[in-house]
Amino acid sequence: MINLRQVVAITTILVLSFILFILPALTDSIFIKILVFISVLALLYQYSIDPSDSSTKIDRLLDGVGNTPKINNVNKDLKENYDSLLELVFNMIISMNPDYKCATYMLSPNADALVLQKSTSNDFPEQIVKDNPLILKIINIDNSSLIQQNEEKNAWIDLFGDKSWRGSECMMGIRLKYNNHVGGCLLLMVDHFKTVNDRDKNILSYLGKYLSMGISKLQRIEKLLGDKDFRIRISKLFNQLNITSKEDKLLDEVKTLCRAFLRYDKLTITFPKRNSSTAKVKMIDGFSEDSKLGDIIEIDNTLHGLPYKLGKIINSSNWTEKYSVKGRFIQGDIQQYNFNSILSIPIRNYNNNILGAISIERLEEFVFSNKDIQFLELLADTMGSILTWKNEYSKMYKSAIHDGLTDLLNHKAYKERLAEELSRAKRFKQSLVLLILDLDKFKRINDTYGHLYGDYVLSEVSKILKDSVRNIDICARYGGEEFAIVLVNTDVENAQPAAERIIEKISEFHFNKDGVEERIAISAGMSEYPKHSIEMKELIAHADLAMYEVKKNGGNAVIAHGDY
Repeated sequence: MINLRQVVAITTILVLSFILFILPALTDSIFIKILVFISVLALLYQYSIDPSDSSTKIDRLLDGVGNTPKINNVNKDLKENYDSLLELVFNMIISMNPDYKCATYMLSPNADALVLQKSTSNDFPEQIVKDNPLILKIINIDNSSLIQQNEEKNAWIDLFGDKSWRGSECMMGIRLKYNNHVGGCLLLMVDHFKTVNDRDKNILSYLGKYLSMGISKLQRIEKLLGDKDFRIRISKLFNQLNITSKEDKLLDEVKTLCRAFLRYDKLTITFPKRNSSTAKVKMIDGFSEDSKLGDIIEIDNTLHGLPYKLGKIINSSNWTEKYSVKGRFIQGDIQQYNFNSILSIPIRNYNNNILGAISIERLEEFVFSNKDIQFLELLADTMGSILTWKNEYSKMYKSAIHDGLTDLLNHKAYKERLAEELSRAKRFKQSLVLLILDLDKFKRINDTYGHLYGDYVLSEVSKILKDSVRNIDICARYGGEEFAIVLVNTDVENAQPAAERIIEKISEFHFNKDGVEERIAISAGMSEYPKHSIEMKELIAHADLAMYEVKKNGGNAVIAHGDY
């Protein structure tokens, strides 16, 4: 808790800073300016060595016992954002596997232990001794660690207590870093090690880096004590945006912040195009005659390409003298518009890769202040965090809903999409057709040539199915060698020719791998909404029965429910 002496020191610093920077008319004398500046430095030094304040910087931000961090008066506005950051990470973990229990711990220098910050289970103790062998395994390496209870029984009991452990329990952990130093760890526990897969380990590694980056970002926000409004608004940028929000919403929020706190004639945000030496203009504000939304800019030999090429802040009040480039956006456009000043900052992800650049420009020669640089740098850092999270979430979501072998929707995602399409069909009074398809005598392929060849056949069949339907249709791997297709806004009469073409393409396809040539056929059954049923389960059952009727008659055909 801040004592009276610290309150007086902080108040005095703020008053002196107000006199020095906000009321320049009162400090025309250079002697007065120097005196005020020295006084501020002295108070800062005295405050920094206060013996009653023995906590470290990270401890001041993340100090506390239990599920709620203790935030002092300087950074209490960030408490909500710190809690939201943890909540976001925990939600992602639980979406990976609802059986996961998770907790975050931060090092406490006073107790020489890790203190619980937040958890989803009472299995996690309030404090962990720092030299516990399990914890040492986690905090001494960058990658996520997997630890099984039956392999580390004594250390496990020291950590979680002597309970009726079955031996199948396991824990994953990743260390959290703060300013390149170990700050704590993120732990996951599950009742059986078989529920953990390699994808979860990779995601945990990412989440640890993301959480570490988020803590560092909150600390950087705290340093901007001179503008509480900016600190609060930028720290809430995470809360205002959902990870599934559109990119445009993020850019609009960034533009609003820039308008409120920065002076410029033009704001430009660009994102690089993949495997290209160009970038795309994703946001502009202010002057728009020289570049428009969606324009492609050249990275090589241009002013706006410098953040990508040099990987650092570009700051100049007369850039034509400082940088030898042949254009602003494209080569040859320097003389077209007379912008003299620029402040441009790369937007990076947690691996320090450049995701884009945010730039402000002035027509006249204008020296951007350190505060301007801090604001824009922090904004770029926040954007990088959000964009990284959105990109990773998109990858993880795609992985979660698609079959790993065929890249078609998996069974769970297919049923969710089918429910959505049935609801839409009901709302707009439309028909839809459900196809269930099953490869004929596929077991022979696996038994004769092995599962690798069988996987090849499944993969090729999936490509044929995807290429045979419209973008609006749904194509999924129902399970094993069985597939499902939903044809939107059509009936069985119109779907019959399309289904027959699919049957024909597969039967005529030459499967050829490692010198082994094969042919295979497929059987299909159809049902129609609402003709055959308005219930999803019944539609699936009807299509399934029709498919098996085809198989009874030799396969390699398609029929609709009721046509047999």
